[in-house]
Amino acid sequence: MGLGARHQMTQSRHTGSHALVHCAQADNMAPMGLYALELCQLGLSDKKCAWLGSVLETQPYLQLLSLRDNHIGHTGIRRLISPLARGCRKLSVLDLSGNMLQSQGVRILAQFLVTSGQGLETLDVSSNGVTAIGARDLANVLVPEFNLSLKHLNLSMNQLEGSGCEAMGRMLVQNQTLEVLTLSQNNMFDNGCQALFFGLESNTTLKSLDISGNFISHVGARSIQTYLQSSSTQTPTDNQPGLQSLNVSANSLGDEGIDVLCGGLSTNRHLIDLIANNVDVTDNGMQHVCKVLKAGAVNTPSLLTLSLRHNYRLTRNSYAQLAEASKANHNILRIAADLQFEGWDEVWTKVEMILIRNTVYAMERYRVPLLMVARGRILLRDITHSTSANSTGIYSLPIELRRMILIALDKHSVLTRTQHISALNIACNPANHFSTKQELLAAVLANDYAFVHEMIKTVHS
Repeated sequence: MGLGARHQMTQSRHTGSHALVHCAQADNMAPMGLYALELCQLGLSDKKCAWLGSVLETQPYLQLLSLRDNHIGHTGIRRLISPLARGCRKLSVLDLSGNMLQSQGVRILAQFLVTSGQGLETLDVSSNGVTAIGARDLANVLVPEFNLSLKHLNLSMNQLEGSGCEAMGRMLVQNQTLEVLTLSQNNMFDNGCQALFFGLESNTTLKSLDISGNFISHVGARSIQTYLQSSSTQTPTDNQPGLQSLNVSANSLGDEGIDVLCGGLSTNRHLIDLIANNVDVTDNGMQHVCKVLKAGAVNTPSLLTLSLRHNYRLTRNSYAQLAEASKANHNILRIAADLQFEGWDEVWTKVEMILIRNTVYAMERYRVPLLMVARGRILLRDITHSTSANSTGIYSLPIELRRMILIALDKHSVLTRTQHISALNIACNPANHFSTKQELLAAVLANDYAFVHEMIKTVHS
């Protein structure tokens, strides 16, 4: 491989456990160190953490450490923290899920974040018996004054309950780094949901929230509706998009909860991914969902993906309504559902055809602005100072007719009139230069750029 760094991987498996090691090594030299270490399901105990700590202390290049599904408690994590602080300055991902840290262990982790964990971006402490006390300790350090970089936090399958989620809500009021927060299966109930979304109303950086399996009813759903209708989520921006993905699966929302949730979706311009599996919705609730889909006009940001799996009380009639409602919606790109009735293939074929149509429209919203500007540079150029005495060919046509030819490139009318004018004005002015396609698209699409960008990401996912 020459003089460049060479990556090697060794792996061993036994009784369902595995150790995965990525090494960085230069040719003809001693190993420089590990950059990823996964020691999962190996029965590591607190006592063995002393040995592991001595290893970690000598790994300055370590970026990922996964110790999931072991038997590490607060004593073990205390033995690991000091070596991590001294030796692993580049650590960005720490996975401690499926251990026995409890709240004492999380308090130690919180102290580590403040003193030496400013570079950590992902922390997973799911399934560790963490209570509200641990949640408060962690929330207290996830504020701007400690200058942390944490973007992904997983606290699922713990025992935060309402008071722990209230602490998370207070943290979200100030936090400016978290993008993904997972709080599934934490006995949140309605009071915890209300406290969480009250804090979320003041947050502009969180993009994905998972509150599945938390005994939330239509009462808690009202706090979600209030958030979706809040003024901070009405005008999309590139830098502060607001919540984009929400998972409310395995909660007893029922038809009333779905109705409340749809009331928020009807005005929200940021939430593009809704996962509502197993929420006890019936045909009556599906009518509210279909109403929201119909309201998703051609050029209005709305849901891109919708999951309604494991809602077994839905009948053929609901899915037939879903297919009809989707016809009016040019944005929806993914629908996940369980169709368990005779003749389901006929209904689902209609849905699939609509999703294919919308995928084409999404690609057109990306392609047409680029095409209009590129061809407009030729068709609309000023040839009054040309050496040719007379204009010939396409240039003999009136300028307005040439503009109409360019607008006709938008065969499916995926752009607004304002966007057409913007593209033509950019094409007319030779002084308009863009270093990337994204800059040009942002100039043409204006406020819709962030939404179209997410559409393209969904298409390619």
